[in-house]
Parts: sequence; structure tokens; C-alpha cells
Amino acid sequence: MRRVRFDWNSCEAIIVKIEGCVALVTGSNRGIGLGFVKVLLERGASRVYATARDASSLPAVVDLDPSRITGFVLDIDDDAQRRSVAGQTSDTSLLINNAGISGSENEDERRFLRASSLDDARQVMETDCFSPIEMCRLYLPDMVKRGEGGVINILSIGAIFCLPSHASYCAAKGAQALMTMGLRADLDGTGVDIAGVYTGGVRTRMSARDIPTLLTPEEHARDVFDAFEAGERHIFAGLGADQMRDTILADPGAFEQRQIERFRNPEKAWD
Repeated sequence: MRRVRFDWNSCEAIIVKIEGCVALVTGSNRGIGLGFVKVLLERGASRVYATARDASSLPAVVDLDPSRITGFVLDIDDDAQRRSVAGQTSDTSLLINNAGISGSENEDERRFLRASSLDDARQVMETDCFSPIEMCRLYLPDMVKRGEGGVINILSIGAIFCLPSHASYCAAKGAQALMTMGLRADLDGTGVDIAGVYTGGVRTRMSARDIPTLLTPEEHARDVFDAFEAGERHIFAGLGADQMRDTILADPGAFEQRQIERFRNPEKAWD
């Protein structure tokens, strides 16, 4: 599956190659993150730093290629862990900010007025927006000193619209998308670049529905790397991502109203 180039990609981009890179992937023990690890190996990365909160999940990842993969326990919300891992992986030339959360299992807590408090929304914003910024602040200075490198931030197609049942998640991903643009401006002229990936349907444990046509995590990673190496910096990957983008941009108000109407009746939310 390939995307039509989005007009936002008309800005000048630095070409970052996957072959030979030293990559760090957050949340790499399953799903999209594990897909990135596998395809990094496939595409010739010289070293992959695989991170996950759960230490017991890392040996299986490292076993994919012990000569090239090093595992680290990392909760991206933990500043001490972030700094410790960064100190041991300062040669990273490609940072993939993949780790994130979708919020409470209780839908009411993922909405703003129905929630008992904004605690869950604040946690989603911390994990999905501020922690990736902190990761960038740790790794980008060394890349800038070397005059080369790149960051791939895994966003969501929900960054450009609000799914009512996941309002706090969409808000956090929208903030992360704008953060990505802000960092791109900061990096102008440094030889380092950053891309945002507006992910659509990918077959993972977090997928809401079992749809046979969803991309596998490996297919998603290949699609992202193809676009990144081609100079795209606003990447739409995964089932329906580019079609959703085009529909939203054609008439944002009408699209928003359809989402509101769909979620008036939860039983018909996916009709």
C-alpha cells in the first residue's frame, strides 16, 4: 500500500537513510514498535536499541538478532530512566518515538465532560506528548552536533480529527503533531530532520477491530521507512489513513458533524 504525497511534504527535507543507522525504538516489545525493530534489521540498521517498560518482554526481542539488538527497560514517563538510557545510547542516529497509551478502559474517562476528573487526560498527554518531547530533548543535541540524524514520531490519524470515544487521546496526538512541527523549525539548517506518522489501521493488540485488511506492523514499518527515505515528513500509513485525511480536508466541518452523529448511538459507532 502506498500513499499519495500530501501537499505538506512540499517543504524541503533532509534524506535520512535506514541502512547503517543506529536506531532506538520506544515501546518495541510488540505491535508497531516490534514491527519497526524487525524492519530495521531487514533494512540493514547497524544497531537497534529496543526499549520496553516490561523487562520480561525484552529477551524475545533481543533474540531476533543478539549481535545487533540491545534491550533497555524504559518507561518513557520516568525521567531517571530516560536519562540513564540516553547516556548509554548517545550514538543513536534515528529515534523512533512509538511508545504511547490510549487512555482509560472506561470510555467516560476518555471524554472531557463525562470524566470524573481530568487525571486520565493529563496522563495521556504526559505519555503521548510531553514524554516524546523529553526524548527528543535528550537525543537531538547529539545529532545536531554530528550534523545528521532523524526522528520519527508515531502519531495517529486521530491527530487531525477527534474521535469522541477517544477525545483525550486525539487531543494528545494532535499536540504531538504540532510539537513535531515546532521541532522541525528548531532543526532547520542543522542536518537533522523529524517526521510525523499519521497511522491508520494496523493489526496490533490495541486495534479496536479485527479487520483482515489491516496492515501488519511490518508492512506499516516498510511503508513508513519508504516515505521517510523519500523525504516525506507528514506520513500517512496504515489502512485508510490517506483516504481519511482527504475526506477530512475536503470538508472538516461536515466530517466533524458525522463523528458527533455516529457516537450519539454507540451501537452504530462503526456503521
